[in-house]
Amino acid sequence: MRLDLTGAVGLGREQGALLDVIAAELRRPYVEFVSRLGAPYGADLDWWVTPLASRNTYACPLFRRLCQAVLARRLAVDGSLSEIVVETPALAGLLRGALPPGVRVRAALTPLRWRLRTALGLARRFAAGLYACGGRCLAARLLPPARRALPAEPLTLVDTFLYPESLRGDRFHDRHYPGMLQLLAEDERRCVFWAPVPYRVRNHFGLFRRLRACRDNILMAEDHLRLADYAYALGHFLRGRRDLPDCDFLGLRVGPLLREAQAEARGGSGSIEGLLRHRFALRLREAGVRLQRVVEWFENQEVDHGAVSGWLTFHPDARVVGYQGFLASPNYLCMFPLDAERRLGFLPHAVAVMGPALADPVRKFCPGQEVVTAPAFRFDALWRMPADRPRHDGVALLASLPLDTAECRQIIEMLGEALDGDVSHGGWQVCVKPHPAFPRRLLEEGDRMGLRPGWTIVGGDLDALIEEADLFVGSASSACVHAIVHGVPVVVAGGRARPTLNTIPDWVDCELWMVCHTAEDLREALVRQARCDADALVRWRTAGAAVRERLFRPATPAAVRELLGLSQRAAEAAA
Repeated sequence: MRLDLTGAVGLGREQGALLDVIAAELRRPYVEFVSRLGAPYGADLDWWVTPLASRNTYACPLFRRLCQAVLARRLAVDGSLSEIVVETPALAGLLRGALPPGVRVRAALTPLRWRLRTALGLARRFAAGLYACGGRCLAARLLPPARRALPAEPLTLVDTFLYPESLRGDRFHDRHYPGMLQLLAEDERRCVFWAPVPYRVRNHFGLFRRLRACRDNILMAEDHLRLADYAYALGHFLRGRRDLPDCDFLGLRVGPLLREAQAEARGGSGSIEGLLRHRFALRLREAGVRLQRVVEWFENQEVDHGAVSGWLTFHPDARVVGYQGFLASPNYLCMFPLDAERRLGFLPHAVAVMGPALADPVRKFCPGQEVVTAPAFRFDALWRMPADRPRHDGVALLASLPLDTAECRQIIEMLGEALDGDVSHGGWQVCVKPHPAFPRRLLEEGDRMGLRPGWTIVGGDLDALIEEADLFVGSASSACVHAIVHGVPVVVAGGRARPTLNTIPDWVDCELWMVCHTAEDLREALVRQARCDADALVRWRTAGAAVRERLFRPATPAAVRELLGLSQRAAEAAA
Protein backbone atom coordinates (compact mmCIF):
# COMPACT_ATOMS: atom_id res chain seq x y z
CA MET A 1 0.00 0.00 0.00
CA ARG A 2 1.19 3.51 -0.87
CA LEU A 3 0.43 6.32 1.60
CA ASP A 4 0.52 9.93 0.38
CA LEU A 5 0.76 12.45 3.22
CA THR A 6 1.48 15.52 1.09
CA GLY A 7 -2.18 16.49 0.71
CA ALA A 8 -2.03 16.13 -3.07
CA VAL A 9 -4.64 13.36 -2.82
CA GLY A 10 -7.10 12.61 -0.08
CA LEU A 11 -6.68 9.86 2.46
CA GLY A 12 -9.15 7.01 2.38
CA ARG A 13 -12.08 6.85 4.78
CA GLU A 14 -10.35 4.55 7.27
CA GLN A 15 -7.02 6.38 7.13
CA GLY A 16 -8.66 9.79 7.54
CA ALA A 17 -10.70 8.57 10.50
CA LEU A 18 -7.59 7.05 12.10
CA LEU A 19 -5.71 10.34 11.65
CA ASP A 20 -8.51 12.13 13.54
CA VAL A 21 -8.31 9.58 16.36
CA ILE A 22 -4.54 10.07 16.56
CA ALA A 23 -4.97 13.85 16.70
CA ALA A 24 -7.33 13.49 19.66
CA GLU A 25 -4.80 11.26 21.43
CA LEU A 26 -1.88 13.63 20.75
CA ARG A 27 -3.45 16.94 21.82
CA ARG A 28 -2.44 16.77 25.46
CA PRO A 29 1.04 15.23 24.87
CA TYR A 30 1.73 17.87 22.23
CA VAL A 31 0.60 20.79 24.40
CA GLU A 32 2.75 19.49 27.27
CA PHE A 33 5.68 19.01 24.86
CA VAL A 34 5.50 22.62 23.64
CA SER A 35 5.14 23.84 27.22
CA ARG A 36 8.35 22.01 28.22
CA LEU A 37 10.06 23.30 25.11
CA GLY A 38 9.35 26.91 26.07
CA ALA A 39 10.30 26.59 29.74
CA PRO A 40 13.91 27.80 29.25
CA TYR A 41 12.71 30.98 27.55
CA GLY A 42 10.57 32.16 30.48
CA ALA A 43 8.60 35.30 29.58
CA ASP A 44 10.69 36.08 26.49
CA LEU A 45 8.18 37.87 24.26
CA ASP A 46 10.04 36.91 21.08
CA TRP A 47 9.37 33.26 21.94
CA TRP A 48 5.72 33.68 22.85
CA VAL A 49 4.81 35.51 19.64
CA THR A 50 5.90 32.54 17.50
CA PRO A 51 3.27 30.16 16.05
CA LEU A 52 5.10 27.23 17.64
CA ALA A 53 4.93 28.64 21.18
CA SER A 54 1.29 29.64 20.60
CA ARG A 55 0.36 26.16 19.29
CA ASN A 56 -1.20 27.89 16.29
CA THR A 57 -1.90 24.87 14.11
CA TYR A 58 -2.91 27.07 11.17
CA ALA A 59 0.48 28.77 11.02
CA CYS A 60 2.81 26.03 12.35
CA PRO A 61 2.76 22.56 10.72
CA LEU A 62 4.42 20.66 13.58
CA PHE A 63 1.30 19.13 15.15
CA ARG A 64 -0.01 17.98 11.77
CA ARG A 65 3.29 16.33 10.87
CA LEU A 66 3.59 14.59 14.22
CA CYS A 67 0.09 13.18 13.71
CA GLN A 68 1.15 12.01 10.24
CA ALA A 69 4.25 10.35 11.66
CA VAL A 70 2.21 8.42 14.24
CA LEU A 71 -0.30 7.46 11.53
CA ALA A 72 2.48 6.06 9.35
CA ARG A 73 3.96 4.15 12.29
CA ARG A 74 0.60 2.51 13.06
CA LEU A 75 -0.18 1.62 9.45
CA ALA A 76 3.25 0.01 9.07
CA VAL A 77 2.60 -2.46 11.90
CA ASP A 78 0.76 -5.07 9.79
CA GLY A 79 3.33 -5.00 6.98
CA SER A 80 0.91 -3.80 4.30
CA LEU A 81 2.60 -0.41 3.89
CA SER A 82 5.20 -0.36 1.10
CA GLU A 83 5.77 3.34 0.35
CA ILE A 84 5.12 6.68 2.04
CA VAL A 85 5.34 10.06 0.38
CA VAL A 86 5.70 13.04 2.75
CA GLU A 87 6.13 16.74 2.20
CA THR A 88 9.50 17.61 3.74
CA PRO A 89 12.99 16.11 4.22
CA ALA A 90 12.89 16.21 8.03
CA LEU A 91 9.65 14.22 8.20
CA ALA A 92 11.08 11.72 5.73
CA GLY A 93 14.23 11.35 7.84
CA LEU A 94 12.20 10.85 11.01
CA LEU A 95 10.09 8.10 9.40
CA ARG A 96 13.09 6.29 7.93
CA GLY A 97 14.39 5.87 11.45
CA ALA A 98 11.01 4.90 12.92
CA LEU A 99 9.57 2.47 10.34
CA PRO A 100 10.58 -1.06 9.31
CA PRO A 101 13.36 -1.23 6.67
CA GLY A 102 10.97 -2.58 4.02
CA VAL A 103 8.95 0.65 3.91
CA ARG A 104 10.24 3.14 1.36
CA VAL A 105 9.96 6.77 2.49
CA ARG A 106 10.19 9.58 -0.05
CA ALA A 107 10.01 13.36 0.41
CA ALA A 108 8.18 15.45 -2.19
CA LEU A 109 10.79 18.19 -1.62
CA THR A 110 14.52 17.59 -1.80
CA PRO A 111 16.60 19.29 0.92
CA LEU A 112 17.70 21.94 -1.59
CA ARG A 113 14.15 22.66 -2.78
CA TRP A 114 12.96 22.82 0.83
CA ARG A 115 15.69 25.34 1.70
CA LEU A 116 14.83 27.44 -1.34
CA ARG A 117 11.11 27.33 -0.57
CA THR A 118 11.69 28.25 3.07
CA ALA A 119 14.04 31.10 2.16
CA LEU A 120 11.58 32.46 -0.40
CA GLY A 121 8.74 32.16 2.11
CA LEU A 122 10.72 34.09 4.72
CA ALA A 123 11.62 36.76 2.15
CA ARG A 124 7.99 37.04 1.10
CA ARG A 125 6.81 37.37 4.70
CA PHE A 126 9.45 40.00 5.41
CA ALA A 127 8.48 41.96 2.31
CA ALA A 128 4.80 41.74 3.28
CA GLY A 129 5.59 42.86 6.83
CA LEU A 130 7.72 45.73 5.58
CA TYR A 131 4.98 46.83 3.18
CA ALA A 132 2.28 46.64 5.87
CA CYS A 133 4.34 48.48 8.50
CA GLY A 134 5.60 51.08 6.04
CA GLY A 135 2.20 51.68 4.49
CA ARG A 136 0.41 52.03 7.81
CA CYS A 137 3.12 54.24 9.28
CA LEU A 138 3.21 56.62 6.29
CA ALA A 139 -0.56 56.76 5.88
CA ALA A 140 -1.07 57.61 9.56
CA ARG A 141 1.49 60.43 9.40
CA LEU A 142 0.49 61.93 6.07
CA LEU A 143 -3.20 61.70 6.93
CA PRO A 144 -3.27 62.65 10.62
CA PRO A 145 -6.48 62.36 12.64
CA ALA A 146 -8.54 65.39 13.59
CA ARG A 147 -7.76 66.44 17.15
CA ARG A 148 -10.53 65.20 19.37
CA ALA A 149 -10.52 65.32 23.16
CA LEU A 150 -10.88 61.98 24.90
CA PRO A 151 -13.37 61.59 27.77
CA ALA A 152 -11.98 62.42 31.19
CA GLU A 153 -12.93 59.03 32.65
CA PRO A 154 -11.04 55.80 31.83
CA LEU A 155 -11.88 54.17 28.50
CA THR A 156 -13.06 50.74 27.45
CA LEU A 157 -11.06 49.48 24.45
CA VAL A 158 -12.50 46.80 22.16
CA ASP A 159 -9.94 44.91 20.09
CA THR A 160 -11.19 43.84 16.67
CA PHE A 161 -10.09 43.65 13.02
CA LEU A 162 -10.38 46.34 10.37
CA TYR A 163 -11.21 45.11 6.87
CA PRO A 164 -11.38 47.32 3.77
CA GLU A 165 -15.17 46.89 3.75
CA SER A 166 -15.54 47.77 7.46
CA LEU A 167 -15.79 51.49 6.66
CA ARG A 168 -19.00 52.53 4.95
CA GLY A 169 -19.54 56.22 4.62
CA ASP A 170 -18.66 57.83 7.94
CA ARG A 171 -19.42 54.72 10.02
CA PHE A 172 -17.41 51.74 11.23
CA HIS A 173 -19.25 48.43 10.76
CA ASP A 174 -17.60 45.78 12.89
CA ARG A 175 -17.85 42.15 11.81
CA HIS A 176 -16.94 40.57 15.14
CA TYR A 177 -19.24 42.35 17.60
CA PRO A 178 -22.24 43.19 15.37
CA GLY A 179 -24.94 45.24 17.09
CA MET A 180 -22.99 45.64 20.33
CA LEU A 181 -22.96 49.43 20.58
CA GLN A 182 -26.58 49.71 19.47
CA LEU A 183 -27.57 48.09 22.76
CA LEU A 184 -25.98 50.91 24.76
CA ALA A 185 -27.22 54.39 25.54
CA GLU A 186 -25.46 57.33 23.90
CA ASP A 187 -23.77 58.30 27.15
CA GLU A 188 -22.44 54.76 27.62
CA ARG A 189 -21.02 54.62 24.09
CA ARG A 190 -19.02 57.79 24.71
CA CYS A 191 -16.28 55.93 26.60
CA VAL A 192 -16.15 52.81 24.40
CA PHE A 193 -13.46 52.92 21.69
CA TRP A 194 -12.63 50.45 18.93
CA ALA A 195 -8.94 49.54 18.67
CA PRO A 196 -8.85 47.63 15.37
CA VAL A 197 -6.00 45.79 13.66
CA PRO A 198 -5.93 46.30 9.85
CA TYR A 199 -6.30 42.92 8.14
CA ARG A 200 -5.48 42.09 4.52
CA VAL A 201 -5.30 45.75 3.60
CA ARG A 202 -3.37 46.71 0.47
CA ASN A 203 -4.34 50.35 -0.03
CA HIS A 204 -3.35 51.88 3.30
CA PHE A 205 -3.81 55.46 2.15
CA GLY A 206 -7.33 54.75 0.95
CA LEU A 207 -8.14 53.03 4.22
CA PHE A 208 -6.80 55.86 6.40
CA ARG A 209 -8.52 58.48 4.26
CA ARG A 210 -11.84 56.81 5.03
CA LEU A 211 -10.85 56.31 8.67
CA ARG A 212 -10.32 60.03 9.14
CA ALA A 213 -13.86 60.67 7.93
CA CYS A 214 -15.32 58.13 10.37
CA ARG A 215 -17.40 59.57 13.21
CA ASP A 216 -17.17 56.52 15.49
CA ASN A 217 -14.76 56.21 18.43
CA ILE A 218 -11.60 54.60 17.04
CA LEU A 219 -8.10 54.51 18.51
CA MET A 220 -5.60 53.40 15.88
CA ALA A 221 -2.27 52.01 17.03
CA GLU A 222 -0.63 53.69 14.03
CA ASP A 223 -1.42 57.12 15.50
CA HIS A 224 0.69 56.30 18.57
CA LEU A 225 3.45 53.97 17.36
CA ARG A 226 6.91 55.32 16.58
CA LEU A 227 9.40 54.32 13.91
CA ALA A 228 11.37 52.48 16.59
CA ASP A 229 8.32 50.35 17.33
CA TYR A 230 8.02 49.21 13.72
CA ALA A 231 11.75 48.47 13.64
CA TYR A 232 11.41 46.47 16.85
CA ALA A 233 8.55 44.39 15.42
CA LEU A 234 10.30 43.76 12.10
CA GLY A 235 13.46 42.87 14.03
CA HIS A 236 11.71 39.69 15.15
CA PHE A 237 13.00 38.15 11.91
CA LEU A 238 16.51 38.43 13.34
CA ARG A 239 15.69 37.72 16.98
CA GLY A 240 13.52 34.65 16.41
CA ARG A 241 14.67 31.52 18.25
CA ARG A 242 16.78 29.13 16.17
CA ASP A 243 18.43 27.17 18.99
CA LEU A 244 15.68 24.57 19.44
CA PRO A 245 17.13 21.35 20.87
CA ASP A 246 17.03 17.73 19.78
CA CYS A 247 14.23 16.11 21.74
CA ASP A 248 11.90 13.13 21.91
CA PHE A 249 8.14 13.00 21.37
CA LEU A 250 6.39 9.67 22.02
CA GLY A 251 9.51 7.76 21.07
CA LEU A 252 10.21 9.82 17.94
CA ARG A 253 13.39 11.90 17.57
CA VAL A 254 11.84 15.15 16.43
CA GLY A 255 14.65 17.72 16.68
CA PRO A 256 15.07 18.22 12.89
CA LEU A 257 11.28 18.25 12.40
CA LEU A 258 10.93 20.84 15.15
CA ARG A 259 13.52 23.15 13.63
CA GLU A 260 12.06 22.66 10.18
CA ALA A 261 8.56 23.69 11.32
CA GLN A 262 9.97 26.68 13.23
CA ALA A 263 11.83 27.86 10.12
CA GLU A 264 8.75 27.56 7.93
CA ALA A 265 6.61 29.63 10.31
CA ARG A 266 9.22 32.22 11.29
CA GLY A 267 8.50 35.92 10.84
CA GLY A 268 4.76 35.67 10.22
CA SER A 269 2.37 38.60 10.29
CA GLY A 270 0.95 37.45 13.64
CA SER A 271 4.37 37.75 15.29
CA ILE A 272 4.90 41.27 13.94
CA GLU A 273 1.39 42.35 14.92
CA GLY A 274 1.79 40.92 18.42
CA LEU A 275 4.92 42.99 19.01
CA LEU A 276 3.23 46.12 17.61
CA ARG A 277 0.22 45.65 19.90
CA HIS A 278 2.58 45.28 22.86
CA ARG A 279 4.20 48.61 21.98
CA PHE A 280 0.76 50.16 21.35
CA ALA A 281 -0.13 49.51 24.98
CA LEU A 282 3.10 51.20 26.05
CA ARG A 283 2.51 54.27 23.88
CA LEU A 284 -1.04 54.70 25.17
CA ARG A 285 0.29 54.78 28.71
CA GLU A 286 2.92 57.35 27.74
CA ALA A 287 0.19 59.45 26.11
CA GLY A 288 -1.74 59.47 29.39
CA VAL A 289 -4.66 57.39 28.10
CA ARG A 290 -6.34 55.67 31.03
CA LEU A 291 -8.12 52.35 30.53
CA GLN A 292 -10.64 50.65 32.78
CA ARG A 293 -11.21 47.60 30.55
CA VAL A 294 -9.81 45.99 27.42
CA VAL A 295 -11.92 43.46 25.51
CA GLU A 296 -9.51 41.47 23.36
CA TRP A 297 -10.67 39.33 20.43
CA PHE A 298 -8.98 36.25 21.82
CA GLU A 299 -7.69 33.23 19.93
CA ASN A 300 -4.52 33.00 22.08
CA GLN A 301 -2.44 33.37 18.95
CA GLU A 302 0.83 35.22 18.57
CA VAL A 303 -0.90 38.60 18.30
CA ASP A 304 -2.87 37.93 21.49
CA HIS A 305 0.26 37.04 23.45
CA GLY A 306 1.85 40.34 22.53
CA ALA A 307 -1.28 42.40 23.11
CA VAL A 308 -2.34 40.84 26.42
CA SER A 309 1.19 41.08 27.78
CA GLY A 310 1.20 44.76 26.87
CA TRP A 311 -2.16 45.53 28.50
CA LEU A 312 -1.22 43.70 31.70
CA THR A 313 2.24 45.27 31.90
CA PHE A 314 1.47 48.88 31.04
CA HIS A 315 -2.14 49.21 32.25
CA PRO A 316 -2.24 47.22 35.50
CA ASP A 317 -5.45 48.93 36.65
CA ALA A 318 -7.41 47.81 33.60
CA ARG A 319 -9.28 44.50 33.56
CA VAL A 320 -8.46 42.50 30.43
CA VAL A 321 -11.15 40.18 29.06
CA GLY A 322 -10.42 37.82 26.16
CA TYR A 323 -13.59 37.41 24.11
CA GLN A 324 -14.06 34.19 22.13
CA GLY A 325 -16.97 35.05 19.85
CA PHE A 326 -16.67 31.96 17.68
CA LEU A 327 -16.35 28.18 17.88
CA ALA A 328 -13.09 26.39 17.18
CA SER A 329 -11.95 22.87 16.45
CA PRO A 330 -10.23 20.99 19.30
CA ASN A 331 -7.30 20.68 16.88
CA TYR A 332 -6.90 24.48 16.86
CA LEU A 333 -4.68 24.11 19.88
CA CYS A 334 -3.85 27.76 20.56
CA MET A 335 -7.45 28.22 21.74
CA PHE A 336 -6.74 26.28 24.90
CA PRO A 337 -4.63 28.32 27.38
CA LEU A 338 -1.75 26.90 29.40
CA ASP A 339 -0.89 27.37 33.06
CA ALA A 340 2.53 28.67 31.95
CA GLU A 341 0.88 31.41 29.89
CA ARG A 342 -1.20 32.51 32.87
CA ARG A 343 1.77 32.44 35.23
CA LEU A 344 3.94 34.48 32.87
CA GLY A 345 1.33 37.15 32.11
CA PHE A 346 0.19 36.20 28.60
CA LEU A 347 -3.46 35.44 29.41
CA PRO A 348 -6.27 37.92 30.12
CA HIS A 349 -7.80 38.17 33.57
CA ALA A 350 -10.88 36.37 32.26
CA VAL A 351 -11.86 34.56 29.07
CA ALA A 352 -15.41 35.36 27.94
CA VAL A 353 -17.18 32.56 26.07
CA MET A 354 -20.55 32.61 24.32
CA GLY A 355 -22.32 29.97 26.39
CA PRO A 356 -21.99 27.71 29.45
CA ALA A 357 -20.92 24.62 27.49
CA LEU A 358 -17.81 26.44 26.26
CA ALA A 359 -16.35 27.14 29.69
CA ASP A 360 -14.77 23.74 30.44
CA PRO A 361 -12.73 23.52 27.19
CA VAL A 362 -11.00 26.81 28.10
CA ARG A 363 -9.86 25.26 31.39
CA LYS A 364 -8.72 21.99 29.80
CA PHE A 365 -5.00 22.77 30.21
CA CYS A 366 -5.37 25.73 32.58
CA PRO A 367 -7.78 24.79 35.41
CA GLY A 368 -7.28 28.09 37.25
CA GLN A 369 -8.33 30.31 34.35
CA GLU A 370 -11.34 32.53 35.10
CA VAL A 371 -14.12 32.05 32.52
CA VAL A 372 -17.27 34.14 32.14
CA THR A 373 -20.13 34.12 29.65
CA ALA A 374 -20.78 36.99 27.25
CA PRO A 375 -23.20 37.75 24.40
CA ALA A 376 -22.90 35.70 21.21
CA PHE A 377 -23.07 38.75 18.96
CA ARG A 378 -22.50 36.95 15.66
CA PHE A 379 -25.16 34.38 16.51
CA ASP A 380 -27.84 36.68 17.86
CA ALA A 381 -30.15 36.04 14.90
CA LEU A 382 -30.50 32.44 16.11
CA TRP A 383 -32.86 33.76 18.77
CA ARG A 384 -35.20 35.14 16.10
CA MET A 385 -35.61 32.08 13.88
CA PRO A 386 -39.06 31.07 12.60
CA ALA A 387 -40.60 28.17 14.49
CA ASP A 388 -40.70 25.78 11.53
CA ARG A 389 -38.66 25.05 8.43
CA PRO A 390 -40.62 24.24 5.28
CA ARG A 391 -39.63 21.18 3.28
CA HIS A 392 -38.14 21.99 -0.11
CA ASP A 393 -38.40 20.16 -3.41
CA GLY A 394 -35.20 18.24 -4.06
CA VAL A 395 -32.17 18.91 -1.91
CA ALA A 396 -30.62 22.37 -1.59
CA LEU A 397 -26.98 22.18 -0.53
CA LEU A 398 -25.12 25.16 0.95
CA ALA A 399 -21.32 24.95 1.01
CA SER A 400 -19.60 27.47 3.27
CA LEU A 401 -15.97 27.79 2.25
CA PRO A 402 -13.07 28.51 4.65
CA LEU A 403 -10.43 31.18 4.14
CA ASP A 404 -7.67 28.74 3.17
CA THR A 405 -7.48 28.33 -0.62
CA ALA A 406 -6.37 24.69 -0.52
CA GLU A 407 -9.26 23.74 1.78
CA CYS A 408 -11.67 25.56 -0.54
CA ARG A 409 -10.47 23.50 -3.48
CA GLN A 410 -10.77 20.31 -1.43
CA ILE A 411 -14.42 20.98 -0.53
CA ILE A 412 -15.30 21.98 -4.09
CA GLU A 413 -13.62 18.88 -5.53
CA MET A 414 -15.38 16.63 -3.03
CA LEU A 415 -18.74 18.18 -3.91
CA GLY A 416 -18.10 17.81 -7.62
CA GLU A 417 -17.16 14.15 -7.30
CA ALA A 418 -20.12 13.44 -5.02
CA LEU A 419 -22.53 14.94 -7.52
CA ASP A 420 -20.73 13.40 -10.49
CA GLY A 421 -20.64 16.82 -12.12
CA ASP A 422 -24.40 16.82 -12.69
CA VAL A 423 -26.22 19.36 -10.53
CA SER A 424 -29.61 18.21 -11.80
CA HIS A 425 -29.07 14.70 -10.42
CA GLY A 426 -31.72 13.99 -7.81
CA GLY A 427 -32.84 17.63 -7.85
CA TRP A 428 -29.74 18.76 -5.95
CA GLN A 429 -29.01 22.48 -6.02
CA VAL A 430 -25.63 23.81 -4.94
CA CYS A 431 -24.93 27.25 -3.48
CA VAL A 432 -21.37 28.20 -2.55
CA LYS A 433 -20.73 30.91 0.04
CA PRO A 434 -17.12 32.17 0.18
CA HIS A 435 -15.53 33.37 3.41
CA PRO A 436 -16.03 37.16 3.71
CA ALA A 437 -12.26 37.74 3.51
CA PHE A 438 -11.72 35.34 0.57
CA PRO A 439 -11.16 37.01 -2.83
CA ARG A 440 -14.44 36.37 -4.61
CA ARG A 441 -12.80 36.73 -8.02
CA LEU A 442 -10.96 33.43 -7.43
CA LEU A 443 -14.28 31.63 -7.18
CA GLU A 444 -15.78 33.46 -10.12
CA GLU A 445 -12.97 32.01 -12.22
CA GLY A 446 -14.69 28.65 -11.94
CA ASP A 447 -12.10 26.63 -13.83
CA ARG A 448 -9.39 27.74 -11.42
CA MET A 449 -11.20 26.62 -8.25
CA GLY A 450 -13.18 23.75 -9.76
CA LEU A 451 -16.72 25.14 -9.53
CA ARG A 452 -19.13 23.26 -11.77
CA PRO A 453 -21.58 24.86 -14.22
CA GLY A 454 -24.91 25.57 -12.54
CA TRP A 455 -23.50 26.16 -9.07
CA THR A 456 -24.38 29.54 -7.58
CA ILE A 457 -22.00 31.81 -5.66
CA VAL A 458 -24.00 33.47 -2.89
CA GLY A 459 -23.39 36.06 -0.18
CA GLY A 460 -25.33 38.08 2.33
CA ASP A 461 -27.16 36.97 5.45
CA LEU A 462 -26.03 33.52 6.57
CA ASP A 463 -29.20 32.74 8.52
CA ALA A 464 -31.40 33.39 5.48
CA LEU A 465 -29.17 31.16 3.33
CA ILE A 466 -29.24 28.34 5.88
CA GLU A 467 -33.05 28.51 6.15
CA GLU A 468 -33.22 27.72 2.43
CA ALA A 469 -30.77 24.82 2.70
CA ASP A 470 -31.35 21.13 3.39
CA LEU A 471 -27.72 20.17 3.91
CA PHE A 472 -24.74 22.29 4.95
CA VAL A 473 -21.13 21.53 4.03
CA GLY A 474 -18.25 23.29 5.77
CA SER A 475 -14.95 23.01 7.59
CA ALA A 476 -13.20 24.88 10.40
CA SER A 477 -16.10 27.31 10.73
CA SER A 478 -18.56 28.36 13.42
CA ALA A 479 -21.12 28.36 10.62
CA CYS A 480 -21.36 24.54 10.96
CA VAL A 481 -22.88 24.96 14.43
CA HIS A 482 -24.96 27.86 13.09
CA ALA A 483 -26.58 25.42 10.65
CA ILE A 484 -27.19 22.79 13.34
CA VAL A 485 -29.11 25.30 15.45
CA HIS A 486 -31.30 25.90 12.41
CA GLY A 487 -31.98 22.16 12.29
CA VAL A 488 -29.96 21.69 9.08
CA PRO A 489 -27.70 18.60 9.06
CA VAL A 490 -24.01 19.32 8.54
CA VAL A 491 -21.25 17.60 6.65
CA VAL A 492 -17.77 18.48 7.90
CA ALA A 493 -15.18 17.98 5.17
CA GLY A 494 -12.35 15.87 6.55
CA GLY A 495 -8.77 16.98 6.12
CA ARG A 496 -6.87 15.46 3.22
CA ALA A 497 -3.67 14.73 5.06
CA ARG A 498 -4.30 16.77 8.18
CA PRO A 499 -6.58 16.28 11.19
CA THR A 500 -10.14 17.41 10.57
CA LEU A 501 -11.01 20.91 11.79
CA ASN A 502 -14.46 20.22 13.22
CA THR A 503 -16.05 22.99 15.31
CA ILE A 504 -19.08 20.92 16.37
CA PRO A 505 -18.86 19.78 20.03
CA ASP A 506 -18.81 16.00 20.34
CA TRP A 507 -21.88 16.01 22.61
CA VAL A 508 -24.12 17.29 19.77
CA ASP A 509 -26.50 14.58 18.48
CA CYS A 510 -24.61 12.69 15.76
CA GLU A 511 -27.81 12.53 13.69
CA LEU A 512 -27.21 16.22 12.97
CA TRP A 513 -23.65 15.96 11.65
CA MET A 514 -21.01 13.70 10.17
CA VAL A 515 -17.40 13.96 9.02
CA CYS A 516 -16.89 13.02 5.37
CA HIS A 517 -13.39 12.13 4.23
CA THR A 518 -14.36 11.07 0.70
CA ALA A 519 -16.84 11.96 -2.03
CA GLU A 520 -18.57 8.62 -1.39
CA ASP A 521 -19.21 9.68 2.22
CA LEU A 522 -20.76 12.92 1.00
CA ARG A 523 -22.90 11.15 -1.59
CA GLU A 524 -24.29 8.92 1.15
CA ALA A 525 -25.15 11.99 3.22
CA LEU A 526 -26.98 13.54 0.27
CA VAL A 527 -28.99 10.39 -0.38
CA ARG A 528 -29.90 10.11 3.30
CA GLN A 529 -31.00 13.73 3.38
CA ALA A 530 -33.14 13.29 0.26
CA ARG A 531 -34.99 10.43 1.99
CA CYS A 532 -35.70 12.21 5.28
CA ASP A 533 -39.31 12.75 6.35
CA ALA A 534 -41.19 15.62 8.00
CA ASP A 535 -40.72 14.10 11.45
CA ALA A 536 -36.95 14.29 11.01
CA LEU A 537 -37.16 18.01 10.20
CA VAL A 538 -39.07 18.66 13.44
CA ARG A 539 -36.68 16.49 15.45
CA TRP A 540 -33.62 18.28 14.06
CA ARG A 541 -35.10 21.72 14.72
CA THR A 542 -35.81 20.77 18.34
CA ALA A 543 -32.33 19.35 18.81
CA GLY A 544 -30.85 22.52 17.30
CA ALA A 545 -32.74 24.69 19.79
CA ALA A 546 -31.23 22.65 22.65
CA VAL A 547 -27.74 23.20 21.21
CA ARG A 548 -28.41 26.94 21.06
CA GLU A 549 -29.25 27.05 24.78
CA ARG A 550 -25.94 25.46 25.73
CA LEU A 551 -23.65 27.34 23.35
CA PHE A 552 -24.99 30.85 22.97
CA ARG A 553 -26.02 33.67 25.28
CA PRO A 554 -28.34 36.27 23.71
CA ALA A 555 -27.15 39.85 23.36
CA THR A 556 -28.97 42.14 25.80
CA PRO A 557 -28.10 45.61 27.10
CA ALA A 558 -27.29 44.15 30.53
CA ALA A 559 -25.00 41.48 29.05
CA VAL A 560 -23.17 44.06 26.91
CA ARG A 561 -22.65 46.36 29.90
CA GLU A 562 -21.26 43.43 31.86
CA LEU A 563 -18.78 42.53 29.10
CA LEU A 564 -17.60 46.12 28.68
CA GLY A 565 -17.38 46.82 32.41
CA LEU A 566 -20.06 49.51 32.22
CA SER A 567 -22.38 47.95 34.79
CA GLN A 568 -19.60 48.11 37.39
CA ARG A 569 -18.87 51.72 36.46
CA ALA A 570 -22.57 52.63 36.86
CA ALA A 571 -22.69 50.94 40.25
CA GLU A 572 -19.58 52.80 41.40
CA ALA A 573 -21.04 56.11 40.19
CA ALA A 574 -24.29 55.45 42.05
CA ALA A 575 -22.39 54.63 45.24
